[in-house]
Amino acid sequence: MNQKEIAERLGLSRTTVSRCFTNHPKINPETRARVFELAAEIGYAYSPPRNLTQKRPRAADSVAVVAGIPSNADRRVGTAREILAGISERLAAEKLTLNVNYVDPADFNLTPRARRILPGLRNANLLGFILLYPFREESVRNLISKFPTICVLNDFEEVDVDCVGVNQTLGIVRMVHHLVELGHRELGYLSWKYTVPTPWVERRFGAFVESLYRFHLPFHGDRVINVHREGQIEVPEVLQRAKKMISEGVTGIVCAADHQAYPLIKALREDGIRVPEDVSITGFDGEVPTEGLPQMTTIRTPFRDIGVSSVVSLLRRVTHPSAPRRHIMVAGRLIAGETTAPPRK
Repeated sequence: MNQKEIAERLGLSRTTVSRCFTNHPKINPETRARVFELAAEIGYAYSPPRNLTQKRPRAADSVAVVAGIPSNADRRVGTAREILAGISERLAAEKLTLNVNYVDPADFNLTPRARRILPGLRNANLLGFILLYPFREESVRNLISKFPTICVLNDFEEVDVDCVGVNQTLGIVRMVHHLVELGHRELGYLSWKYTVPTPWVERRFGAFVESLYRFHLPFHGDRVINVHREGQIEVPEVLQRAKKMISEGVTGIVCAADHQAYPLIKALREDGIRVPEDVSITGFDGEVPTEGLPQMTTIRTPFRDIGVSSVVSLLRRVTHPSAPRRHIMVAGRLIAGETTAPPRK
């Protein structure tokens, strides 16, 4: 696969694709993100021409983005693309280049003595790393000992790494408040099973419990699915547990993310359970619904702003390597979609 084929698949000119890789200032950030995303997906690596007369090596001028997506999961295209658009926009302004990589987080096991971070990725001109989505704690610890690193949409308790993400607590509190205003009193919480620990699921669950107590609602442990890191269940059993909760009186289910909520709605429909007539379902992130499904009631996350903030944080870490750890939280916006309504009487 070369630049010509990338251009043909995306319906772009060869010149536009070439200018994406050289960070031409007139290239739209969304277009650059689409090109980098496809290049990463097919394994195309751009190598800038070397200046043979250059006597001294160039200063580090490249940022590597590593997106951790399990091999058995669909790529979070909309989410990653928006983040990449923000990252590429800011990097272009800083005259830095971008290298995008997709990996299964379960396979990213970086050892303390590893010389190469990823196959085919040269360390020579790397300024630092931006990690999207969850990774193993030990791998992140080993990476920050080698390069300035920022984690996006994930955080760690035992690793001193800078993080950029959405304000989990504010988003879930707003969501539960929305359900309470509609008249719901019996709520459940649901998440998928993941191959690596996902603190964001736990953060959102903590905000869910806080909200129940704030609004004087009952908490039932049997209405919580896949929060404990041990004993998590696969998707088919999650769907069966969710149906059981509904049969026992739950009128609203708060899903940890949109990519969990949409398959749940589809499965419920197949069993004749209507959303929102029979049960209200909420998500988080603001993903575009798949064809045939309603617009989710969700928290729309400003992913592009998060991408921009991740570059700013990385440059700060490069300039001030010993500065205290920072966790930047960007507020999301409640979108009252078509998946919530007053409970049936």
